[in-house]
This record gives sequence, C-alpha cells and structure tokens, in this order.
Amino acid sequence: MGITIKDVAKNAEVSVSTVSRVLNGKDRVDPDTRKKVMEVIKSMNYVPNNLAVSMVKKKSNILGVVIPEIMNPFYAAVVKGAEEIAKKKGYVTLILITNDDAKEENNYYNTILTKYIDGIILIGSHVDKAFYQKIKKPTVLVDRYFEDTGKQGVVIDNFSGTYQLTNHLIENGHRDIAIINGLMDYNDGVDRFEGFLCAMKDNQIETKDSYIKMGNWFEEDGYSHTKELLKQEDPPTAIVACNNLICIGAIKAIREQGLEVGKDISLVGFDDHDLAAFNQPGITVVDRPTSVMGVRATEMLIEEIENGFVQTEQSRKVNLGVSLIYRGSVKKIN
Repeated sequence: MGITIKDVAKNAEVSVSTVSRVLNGKDRVDPDTRKKVMEVIKSMNYVPNNLAVSMVKKKSNILGVVIPEIMNPFYAAVVKGAEEIAKKKGYVTLILITNDDAKEENNYYNTILTKYIDGIILIGSHVDKAFYQKIKKPTVLVDRYFEDTGKQGVVIDNFSGTYQLTNHLIENGHRDIAIINGLMDYNDGVDRFEGFLCAMKDNQIETKDSYIKMGNWFEEDGYSHTKELLKQEDPPTAIVACNNLICIGAIKAIREQGLEVGKDISLVGFDDHDLAAFNQPGITVVDRPTSVMGVRATEMLIEEIENGFVQTEQSRKVNLGVSLIYRGSVKKIN
C-alpha cells in the first residue's frame, strides 16, 4: 500500500488538514510548519492524489466533453478543436460517449459531470431544455442552443447552409428537389428545413410533399429515404442531404440502383467528409467550421470557469457562418 496523506501527517506531527493546506498552497500555515511538512513529503517520496487535491481545491482542470457517438466525422472534428485549445490553456478533456441516448447523458451528469470536472461541453446533445436548466456548472452547447437557460451555445447558420445548397440546385435548372432531413426536435433540423423551404419559395417553386423525407441523422435513414424517392413515378432530379451520414446513405442507395451522382441525379450535402471529397464526382457540400466550433466552445467555457461561474437565466449564442464547397455532383439541366 502506498504512502498516504495520513502517513505524512503522522510523521510531521501535524493534522491531515494542515498537510492538505500545505499541498494546496494555503497561507494559513506557519512557515516553520510548512517547511517541516515539505521535508517529510520529500523524505517519504509522497505523491499527492491529484483527484483528492482537485476536490480540495474545487478545481480539477478537467473539461467533460459529451458526444452522441464517435464515428461521425463532425463530432471528431469538434472534439479535436476542443482538445487543442484545452491543452494550450492547461486543461485536459474527458470524452464521454452517450450512444445517442439521453438517459445515458443524464446518468453522466448525475455522476462524473457533477463531481470531477470544471465545466461541460455538450456536442449534439439530445436532452431537453429543462435538463440544461438544472446544470449548476459552466456549460457550453455545440450545435444546440436554448434561450433562457443561462447556458452558452456555439452554432452555425444552418438556415443559410440549406438555403445556399437549394439555391445552387435551382440555379442549375432543378425544380424537382427533394430533401432528406433529420430530427426536428432541435434548432439544427428546424433551421435546415426552413432554409430549404425558403429557397424554394423565393424562387416560386412548389415543394412536393412526397419529396420531403424526415427521420433521424443516420446513414440508414439516408439510404432508405433515397430508395423511396428513386422508386417514385416522378423521382426528383436532385436531393438535399441534411448531414454527412444521410449523404453517405444516399450515395449507397443511388449506386445500388445503378445510377451515377452528377449524371443521373444530383446530390448535395451538409458537412464535408472523406466520401464527399473522394467520391467520383465529389459532392457539393456545406462546409461547417467544425474545428473552429470546438475551439470557440472551449474558449468560452474556460473564460466562464476562470471568471467565476454565476448561475443566470441569460444565454449567450455564437453563430458561425458557413460556405459551400463546389464539386461535380450537380448536373446542369434545362
């Protein structure tokens, strides 16, 4: 069994609390006593338990980063940005994966997130507004935002993203345009759908109900919805896929039908990813500043931690702009 703080206190003939104050640099220790304790610590080769010290200090320099899953390149890119700035600021990140389960996320908050970390970054979270209002630690949401929760949020202009994609298709002659969107429970799904509808309306194009597909944000949703669209008597000439996984599923379904993207049907997506870049032809996509989202969220969180956290109802949102990466997946038609 290793040397404990009790062993140090016994050999230095002081209380455990005195040793703790010495370790944490507290002023309320006599200089001679401090010197004696430090000599005992050195002679016994005592190494403090960092977690125990952090609990005394009430600061661990650990940031909890909660993500739904690890396979989505978007989450990985945001985490990379968060880790880079955290390291520069003297913090480490603890990555927690919820597997898209709000209950699992709640469990993390009730255990690890309330005790051992200084602040929380929630990326693509699936819990509701009431949950956020209960969190009593510095918290920044990424890709989500709720008014009047006292929590900060970093989002991108989802509306502009799908508006630009849809307008690009229209400029290339498309009128029969379908959309495959994810969950409408949060701002990203709502804003992306509204951007699509607004672009169609601004160009005086009717949106067909059969061309609107709603589901989840997974590859299988993109695959199944694309198959349904292609089987229609009058299939669309173009599809707007509202995230990277939906886009991947759409590509698979199109290939399975013996069709070619950019030749037989046009496809545009949200988020750049390897398949979008290396597909032949490459897929035109909304380029989200994913790494910047992670950096900005971490900067905001550390600023709140170091300035002193105050529970309030006032929320703060940072909205980052987006642009398109133009590739060869859009066919110009008459």
